[in-house]
Amino acid sequence: MILKTVNDLGLAMRQVRQDRNLTQKQLAAKLGTNQEWISQFETGRLENPSLGTVLKAMAILGVDLSMDSFPKSVRDEPLDTGDLALDEPSFLKGPGR
Repeated sequence: MILKTVNDLGLAMRQVRQDRNLTQKQLAAKLGTNQEWISQFETGRLENPSLGTVLKAMAILGVDLSMDSFPKSVRDEPLDTGDLALDEPSFLKGPGR
């Protein structure tokens, strides 16, 4: 599965968690958080999830997120950074600029 958004990552986490026969409550206990955090992350309702917590959850589930785990063809695709690659991103230019 190619993950392109945080929501994709939440869905992937749910699938792996279910494949490992873990409940949200069991994963939360291993992660040191609560069941509500797991539920909100898996359903895309958690705003600005901590990258460290997400990575720790994936590690607990045994998910390899290293670049080497992606097929070479995917690693070699150009990354679309939108206008963030510009000297001045549009959100910094202000209205009408």
